[in-house]
Amino acid sequence: MFKTIYLSVVVVVLILSGIWHISAPQMTERWISRGNGIRLFGALLLELSIPCVWWGGWYYWILFGGLTISGVLRLCFPQSSLRSIWPTYPNWVQTCLLVEGAALMWVLHS
Repeated sequence: MFKTIYLSVVVVVLILSGIWHISAPQMTERWISRGNGIRLFGALLLELSIPCVWWGGWYYWILFGGLTISGVLRLCFPQSSLRSIWPTYPNWVQTCLLVEGAALMWVLHS
Protein backbone atom coordinates (compact mmCIF):
# COMPACT_ATOMS: atom_id res chain seq x y z
CA MET A 1 0.00 0.00 0.00
CA PHE A 2 2.76 2.45 0.92
CA LYS A 3 4.59 1.64 -2.33
CA THR A 4 1.51 2.63 -4.32
CA ILE A 5 1.16 5.89 -2.39
CA TYR A 6 4.87 6.59 -2.86
CA LEU A 7 4.71 5.90 -6.58
CA SER A 8 1.62 8.08 -6.88
CA VAL A 9 3.40 10.96 -5.12
CA VAL A 10 6.44 10.73 -7.41
CA VAL A 11 4.23 10.54 -10.52
CA VAL A 12 2.13 13.51 -9.35
CA VAL A 13 5.27 15.57 -8.63
CA LEU A 14 6.52 14.90 -12.17
CA ILE A 15 3.17 15.70 -13.78
CA LEU A 16 2.64 18.87 -11.74
CA SER A 17 6.17 20.00 -12.53
CA GLY A 18 5.51 19.47 -16.22
CA ILE A 19 2.21 21.33 -16.12
CA TRP A 20 3.86 24.16 -14.18
CA HIS A 21 6.48 24.57 -16.92
CA ILE A 22 3.71 25.19 -19.47
CA SER A 23 1.21 27.15 -17.41
CA ALA A 24 3.61 29.55 -15.67
CA PRO A 25 6.74 29.90 -17.82
CA GLN A 26 7.78 33.29 -16.42
CA MET A 27 7.54 32.09 -12.83
CA THR A 28 9.32 28.86 -13.75
CA GLU A 29 12.15 30.84 -15.32
CA ARG A 30 12.40 33.04 -12.23
CA TRP A 31 12.57 30.03 -9.88
CA ILE A 32 14.95 28.08 -12.09
CA SER A 33 17.27 31.05 -12.51
CA ARG A 34 17.99 31.01 -8.78
CA GLY A 35 20.40 28.50 -7.32
CA ASN A 36 18.38 28.06 -4.14
CA GLY A 37 15.30 26.90 -6.04
CA ILE A 38 17.37 24.31 -7.87
CA ARG A 39 18.98 23.17 -4.61
CA LEU A 40 15.59 22.84 -2.95
CA PHE A 41 14.32 20.67 -5.80
CA GLY A 42 17.52 18.58 -5.60
CA ALA A 43 16.92 18.01 -1.90
CA LEU A 44 13.33 16.96 -2.65
CA LEU A 45 14.56 14.44 -5.23
CA LEU A 46 17.06 13.00 -2.76
CA GLU A 47 14.35 12.71 -0.14
CA LEU A 48 12.09 10.91 -2.62
CA SER A 49 14.88 8.42 -3.38
CA ILE A 50 15.26 7.13 0.20
CA PRO A 51 12.38 4.59 0.24
CA CYS A 52 13.77 2.94 -2.89
CA VAL A 53 16.75 1.66 -0.90
CA TRP A 54 14.50 -0.15 1.58
CA TRP A 55 12.37 -1.83 -1.06
CA GLY A 56 15.09 -2.97 -3.46
CA GLY A 57 14.34 -4.77 -6.70
CA TRP A 58 15.30 -3.66 -10.20
CA TYR A 59 12.52 -1.09 -10.50
CA TYR A 60 13.30 0.70 -7.25
CA TRP A 61 17.08 0.55 -7.74
CA ILE A 62 16.74 2.20 -11.16
CA LEU A 63 14.37 4.81 -9.70
CA PHE A 64 16.81 5.35 -6.81
CA GLY A 65 19.70 5.87 -9.24
CA GLY A 66 17.79 8.36 -11.37
CA LEU A 67 16.45 10.36 -8.45
CA THR A 68 19.80 10.35 -6.63
CA ILE A 69 21.91 11.42 -9.61
CA SER A 70 19.47 14.16 -10.54
CA GLY A 71 19.15 15.29 -6.91
CA VAL A 72 22.89 15.40 -6.21
CA LEU A 73 23.62 17.32 -9.41
CA ARG A 74 20.93 19.89 -8.60
CA LEU A 75 21.89 20.14 -4.93
CA CYS A 76 25.67 20.38 -5.39
CA PHE A 77 25.97 22.04 -8.81
CA PRO A 78 22.86 24.20 -9.35
CA GLN A 79 24.48 26.63 -11.80
CA SER A 80 25.72 23.91 -14.14
CA SER A 81 22.27 22.32 -13.95
CA LEU A 82 20.75 25.63 -15.02
CA ARG A 83 23.13 26.18 -17.91
CA SER A 84 22.73 22.67 -19.30
CA ILE A 85 18.93 22.61 -19.36
CA TRP A 86 17.26 25.99 -19.57
CA PRO A 87 18.40 27.61 -22.84
CA THR A 88 18.62 24.31 -24.74
CA TYR A 89 14.96 23.68 -25.50
CA PRO A 90 11.53 25.24 -24.92
CA ASN A 91 9.20 24.63 -21.96
CA TRP A 92 6.90 22.26 -23.82
CA VAL A 93 9.79 19.84 -24.39
CA GLN A 94 10.55 19.78 -20.66
CA THR A 95 6.84 19.22 -19.99
CA CYS A 96 6.72 16.30 -22.42
CA LEU A 97 9.79 14.71 -20.82
CA LEU A 98 8.37 15.04 -17.31
CA VAL A 99 4.94 13.67 -18.23
CA GLU A 100 6.43 10.83 -20.28
CA GLY A 101 8.72 9.96 -17.37
CA ALA A 102 5.72 9.84 -15.04
CA ALA A 103 3.79 7.63 -17.47
CA LEU A 104 6.76 5.30 -17.91
CA MET A 105 7.15 4.98 -14.14
CA TRP A 106 3.48 4.08 -13.76
CA VAL A 107 3.48 1.55 -16.62
CA LEU A 108 6.69 -0.19 -15.54
CA HIS A 109 5.42 -0.51 -12.00
CA SER A 110 2.10 -2.06 -13.01
